[in-house]
Amino acid sequence: MILLSVTGYTSPERSNNEPFMANLMMSDKEKNNSSAPSSPKSMGDDWGTGYGSGRSKLFENPDDLDIFCDHKNGINYIFHGPELGCTIDHLEYDPDTCRITVITNDRQRLDLGVRIQWLVRPYIAKEQDLYIIRTEDGKSIDGVIVPLKIKAPQITKTVN
Repeated sequence: MILLSVTGYTSPERSNNEPFMANLMMSDKEKNNSSAPSSPKSMGDDWGTGYGSGRSKLFENPDDLDIFCDHKNGINYIFHGPELGCTIDHLEYDPDTCRITVITNDRQRLDLGVRIQWLVRPYIAKEQDLYIIRTEDGKSIDGVIVPLKIKAPQITKTVN
């Protein structure tokens, strides 16, 4: 369970990569390191595979991030533990593959590291600003606002 309050905004205008602070409390996840990794039991457990899995990933481990959608306020968050190691220019959601590509300021293209699951897709699949918040021990360290763009569908040309 995540309880969240965002502070620091008094006007509706926001610029890209504007820092902000958020207070949050995340529940601890039980981790069982005694068993070897196995294939997912259901499609809902399958976060790391699919298109884009051959590219470099921003987050190698799906447990390094959490996506939270506040559907009442229309705000979406990506919480992460490890430092990003790059400055993000924008994100690009591909509806065909259900994956997010991270475009850095130096135009490097990285896969976010997870496939967007069906429950979250309606909230993510629109152009918006995403809040990316780095956390440690259930408290926010820093965060940025990054624009999310939707990738145009590929049109297959055929010869008649």
